[in-house]
Amino acid sequence: MKHLPTISRAKEEIDFLQKYVHLAETYETTTLHQQIIKAYAYTGSIQKVTDQINEERAAEKLLPIDTAFVSHTIQSRPQDPLHRLLRTNYMNKTKHTRRKPAKVELYR
Repeated sequence: MKHLPTISRAKEEIDFLQKYVHLAETYETTTLHQQIIKAYAYTGSIQKVTDQINEERAAEKLLPIDTAFVSHTIQSRPQDPLHRLLRTNYMNKTKHTRRKPAKVELYR
């Protein structure tokens, strides 16, 4: 069973989510980087963003992009509030894969 938050905490969460949805829906996409940010806000998946952007680029007969470019774009320095939110979430989500490996010398 899911743990229920207090009413005040639930209201804060609702306000935050409403602001996030408003940011994503009103986000203007004039550049490729902005298209990537908006697509990532809607999908939450780098692979899905890459596939979606490549479909659009193929229709316009442009070169495809790869997942490394999408990942780098999301990890780049944020230029707007939506990018800042997504970057923070992405960095927290991928924290376990970015940790340094244990030193081999300690186990010998």
